[in-house]
Amino acid sequence: MKLKNKLLIVMVLILTVSGIIVTGIWYWVSKKMSVVYAENISKSAMLDAYHAFEYILTDTAYMTTMIAIDRNNVIVPVLTLSTKVIKENGQWNDVYLKNKRLILNYIISIDGYKYYISGISVVVNKECVFSSNHIVPSDEGVLSEIMALDREKLKNSVVMMKPVHMEGMKSNSKSDYVVPAVRGILDSFGNIIGYVVVYFDYGVIDQMFSTSLPQNSIFFVTDSKKNLIYSNYDMSEDDFNNLSDGYIKSSFFADKVDWEFKIAIPTEYYTKRINYTALLSGVMIVVIVVISVIICIILTSRMLREITVLKNKMQGIANGDMDIRYKVKANDEIGQMGLVFNSMIDKIETLMETVEYKEREKRKAEISFLQAQINPHFLSNTLNTVVWMAKIQHADNIVPLVNNLNSLLNSVIREKKELVLLKDELDYVDRYLNIMEYNGNYDFTVKKDIENIALNLYIPRFILQPILENAIYHGKSEDLNSEITIKAFVEAEYLNIIISDNGVGMTKEEIEMIFAKDDSKYTSNKIGIKNVNERIKTLFGDDYGIYYESRPGKYTKCKFLLPKKENCQ
Repeated sequence: MKLKNKLLIVMVLILTVSGIIVTGIWYWVSKKMSVVYAENISKSAMLDAYHAFEYILTDTAYMTTMIAIDRNNVIVPVLTLSTKVIKENGQWNDVYLKNKRLILNYIISIDGYKYYISGISVVVNKECVFSSNHIVPSDEGVLSEIMALDREKLKNSVVMMKPVHMEGMKSNSKSDYVVPAVRGILDSFGNIIGYVVVYFDYGVIDQMFSTSLPQNSIFFVTDSKKNLIYSNYDMSEDDFNNLSDGYIKSSFFADKVDWEFKIAIPTEYYTKRINYTALLSGVMIVVIVVISVIICIILTSRMLREITVLKNKMQGIANGDMDIRYKVKANDEIGQMGLVFNSMIDKIETLMETVEYKEREKRKAEISFLQAQINPHFLSNTLNTVVWMAKIQHADNIVPLVNNLNSLLNSVIREKKELVLLKDELDYVDRYLNIMEYNGNYDFTVKKDIENIALNLYIPRFILQPILENAIYHGKSEDLNSEITIKAFVEAEYLNIIISDNGVGMTKEEIEMIFAKDDSKYTSNKIGIKNVNERIKTLFGDDYGIYYESRPGKYTKCKFLLPKKENCQ
């Protein structure tokens, strides 16, 4: 597949997926917001209805309390009626008539001040029920409900009852129902001796609750005993609770009247426009994707044109035409690629010239190497001639020295392996020590303590001679009785080699200087010791190497820690 088609596919996928994700997120957020909005509307509608009713309730509670605590017109007459004889020979006596007149005159004078009050009653018992008009019930059913109310609550506040159906309402009443609000009448000892009942016009309550309800919403009001107080739909509470998921439900319990407010708002009214907007957004995304694809085709065609030119230039280079160069037309990424391409061609030409030059020099070096190999062999043959001439002239003391020197030279020339047997390395060391014995400047003895198993283990070649040389040069004893010991033994998976002398020793600082990174100020022998340590670590790892232990004026020990290698691989 061409790069152009790949780019177009990627761009279309990115645009499509991005559009779907953005639309999905927008739709989800909007739907959540609409749900929250519907919940807020439902709660606000309930609270508005309750607060409107609460204002009337507060006013009614004030009026009911005012009636209940009026001593002369209510408390004293009610107490008299509840404790005195009010009938004689089956007829009401003066006590009853006097107190009835007093109570009726008082409540009739108050009735009519509030438009939402249909009537006022003072209830002493089933025989003494005094009402401001004839619509107030006097039957035992309503009275028994009043008597069943929470008496402790009646002492301190108004208690609302369920709506009661009435016949023959006043002309100013808006429905055939009233809602009783009851308050207890207390004597001086705090005991209930009667009740004040104020009747709300249910039509006013209906109008109050139904005002500003959301469209198509369902509103329920029930008391603590699940008695229906108000509903704007003809349905039971069970039907309300079983409404489908197409509604947002909210509830609120008013402790002051022991009423529960419930509302259900249809979500379709709020989500219909969101669904329409989402569909419109989807169509717009499709249109945008199509337009974007067309624009991408045009732009990518222009951009890829230069890439095609650059590709053709590279193909020409692959075919061997090194004179090709890319003409930069713009300072963008493709232009920078062209500059890099031209620079790369220039470097390739330079490298080709360098390789050609090095090949010529390599051939010269090979010829020089062949010529240089003649010199070590010539030197070895010359030493053999010296030995032959020394024997002829009976200079026998020269023969061992020259033979040892010739053996060292042959070891260096012929041995090409990195690892050698310890016994071969010790032979090389012996020849070196023999040569040093002929030098009259040094007087020393060498002792060896080598385990047989260690002789056939492999070690790096030429690692013992630099240490011995250091011991000979710097390990002179003050009493001129210098002694050098070479010890080798196997311990677990390690080969240990220790070269010690009884010379002047070294301080801790001098030992650290041997292994210091800056070796520009040290002798070639110290540099050789450092190189031996680095060779061991390079071959076997940082866990191996050489370590010095010394005591000034007493001794110096160089310890080799090597792996137990039984082959040279």
